Amino acid sequence: KSNTMLLALLLLAPLRSTAYTFTPLGSHARVSFTSRTRGGAVLLAQTDTEAMDSLIQKLRAARPAQMQQVLAENIKAVDQRFFLRLAEMSDTAASDDERDEIGALASSIANTIEQLVQKADARLEDDASQVQGLLKVIASSSGEFEVPLSEERMRALREAIREKGQALDDTFVATVKAYMSKADADGLDGMVEVLRVLLQAFASERLLSLALAGADLEEGLANTLRLVLSSRPEQWDGVLRGELLGDEASCNTDAFLGALQDKMGEIVLGMPSGSALQSVLAEYLSEVLTRARAISAEAA
Repeated sequence: KSNTMLLALLLLAPLRSTAYTFTPLGSHARVSFTSRTRGGAVLLAQTDTEAMDSLIQKLRAARPAQMQQVLAENIKAVDQRFFLRLAEMSDTAASDDERDEIGALASSIANTIEQLVQKADARLEDDASQVQGLLKVIASSSGEFEVPLSEERMRALREAIREKGQALDDTFVATVKAYMSKADADGLDGMVEVLRVLLQAFASERLLSLALAGADLEEGLANTLRLVLSSRPEQWDGVLRGELLGDEASCNTDAFLGALQDKMGEIVLGMPSGSALQSVLAEYLSEVLTRARAISAEAA
């Protein structure tokens, strides 16, 4: 039985480093180092043990088809200490049958984690391919980028994003952010800007599709949303003034702000909390709202 536990620990060690590579930026848990007293350490250990025991009981009660989902939702909690806890429970088991059950559970957990990591690795490769494919759309024939992008390349980028549709999701956004972080660390400011333009184009196209999908919007409002979200951020002020305040304004400011705050805000807030996709869409929507409010104030 100890060999089973050792195998689980050996399997987990290389897998954990791989699993963390697809964690969305900014979502890592914060660790406090302020409590250094022995009592605090004991309390922390007790809390950790209780949390591990709770997860172990959940896994023991889960049907085989449910185990992958439970582990995926608690992947950060499954580390070497978790398997050591299983080993402790095996050593103190009341019977051989219980010891065998815990050993089988440890093997099943290790195998399931390996499957999860393989899926994550495959998805990482796919997302990296998606990002690289979109970068090729806006690169010159020599593989270089000109910033700001020409209107022709921007249109090509938006069209490519629309064609990919829902295939670009949370892990795609996390991959772009990871590329931006690496480029920034390497001092490649131009590449950071290219990736920022890519992320902005993605956010605007996704918000536009969400805003117009199945929505019963007045024509003028729908056209204004389309024009604003199809424009670059540096063009927003001019577009907003023309559509909201000009002599031929398509809709009033209250209707436009209401659509952004109520309909689109509700959609974004309804996404998985803390996800990379929600974060980038919320940030982009917030920027549009800020500009629209400023333009609206000009008419007051």
